[in-house]
Amino acid sequence: MKLSNLLSLFRVALFPFIIYFIYQETVFYLMLALLLLFLILVSDFVNTYLVQKNKIVSSFLDPFTDKVVITSLLLVFALRGSFWWSVVLFFISRDLLAGLFRWLGVQDNFLIQERWPNTILTYLQYVLLSGLLTRDLRMYGVISISWLEKMDLFIILITGFAVVVATVSLFYYVSIYLKGIRKKRASGQPLTKEKMVILANRKARGYHDAYRRRLLQVFAKRRGAQVDYLPAKKLMFQDAERKVKDAKQLIIAGGDGSFESALNYKPFAKKSLGFFPLGAGNAFYSYFYRGKRFEYLRSRFQFREVQQDVMELEWGGGKVQTLFLSAGIDAAALHLVKKRTQHGFFDYLQGSWRALCNAKADYDFHVSLDDKEQVWANCVNVTLAKIPYYGFGLRSLLQLPQPDDGNVYGLAVINTHSSFLNKPLRLWALLLTTFGMEKAPLLPFQGEHITITSKVPFPVQAGGEFLGYTHFIKVKVKRKQKVLMI
Repeated sequence: MKLSNLLSLFRVALFPFIIYFIYQETVFYLMLALLLLFLILVSDFVNTYLVQKNKIVSSFLDPFTDKVVITSLLLVFALRGSFWWSVVLFFISRDLLAGLFRWLGVQDNFLIQERWPNTILTYLQYVLLSGLLTRDLRMYGVISISWLEKMDLFIILITGFAVVVATVSLFYYVSIYLKGIRKKRASGQPLTKEKMVILANRKARGYHDAYRRRLLQVFAKRRGAQVDYLPAKKLMFQDAERKVKDAKQLIIAGGDGSFESALNYKPFAKKSLGFFPLGAGNAFYSYFYRGKRFEYLRSRFQFREVQQDVMELEWGGGKVQTLFLSAGIDAAALHLVKKRTQHGFFDYLQGSWRALCNAKADYDFHVSLDDKEQVWANCVNVTLAKIPYYGFGLRSLLQLPQPDDGNVYGLAVINTHSSFLNKPLRLWALLLTTFGMEKAPLLPFQGEHITITSKVPFPVQAGGEFLGYTHFIKVKVKRKQKVLMI
């Protein structure tokens, strides 16, 4: 086992002993508790140094070990009446509010990164805990050193500093969020004239909902666009070129698969493609409309034309153009959806549950990232995309992809501990991504061309469609497509 993993487990293992020693209320045990707290802090320093020096993925325990240790010990002292409940509740409230603003930032498509106030606050809290333990030594009367008499004042000062830093860090989150809102700029060029044709897929699950069909008619009327229905066959866009030859903008009314099919239809390469959500997951709705709900129904809403990179995926079964794909347990979940119904989210949950119970989630990937070789052992899942959503509002990337920079953006879930934990960690990774938290087991990356190989075949999906199992995938930006979005 890696030394960094051992250090992470070491810190977790020491934590319960500290609580036990505190409640023994003897000088000997308090000295042991103080020593263990010091060892936790030193091991944290060493682990951070090893991870940064060797450029390795850290333990998934690292992101919350400090918070659990600090908060739990402060609660212990508060329960024993030797520390202020108001301060403990303030620290907890600060963490919750910081998480809220991180989540709000992700919803508005920008990330709030942790900075120096959080690091300083963590170390101040460790110093505070050391002071509380040292004060207890004085209380039992065995140690009587003059400076220990001033420990109460020391604790008050450190607590004050910690509260000030916590307040500053909270203002940091608020200011970064407000700054991000002010700096949000619409991408691309506004359309001066709309000449749209809507191509609707009757096979899309949302089409069977009368309310969704009504919204489609409202959208078409307010845009002055005609609606043409696609044939119910595999090559849905066959002969569509003739119908839309005079239209500059095409709106694909369907699911994510319908839009991906349009990307792969060569006659549409010079058109501007937009999206109307008639599918189940609708990852493209989250991306193109930025979660603005029904704003696309308003006639005054102005589309903007953006140059969008389109990736090419090559795998054992051929090639396809796509805007998002994944390899690993996420692809297996789509494969395990036995029957698609009109309740797409529940279908996805059903497939995910079967994947958690039955699918393989530990792959040893050999990765070439712009010709730099890497090995990702015990990898749960890899996402490669130009849009940061899976569908159902789930975020798939930590990064904010630039639509036309020529790079493929990725996020890997890599567990440095036992593979037994891989499947629960996938759920934890989704939560981290939702809050925009770049912490283990997540590994964000990007490059112009990426190759992933494995001795064991792994499942792969693109655009929400399961493609099969393969020993390799090669991904790069193939071309640019004009798209319509906010």
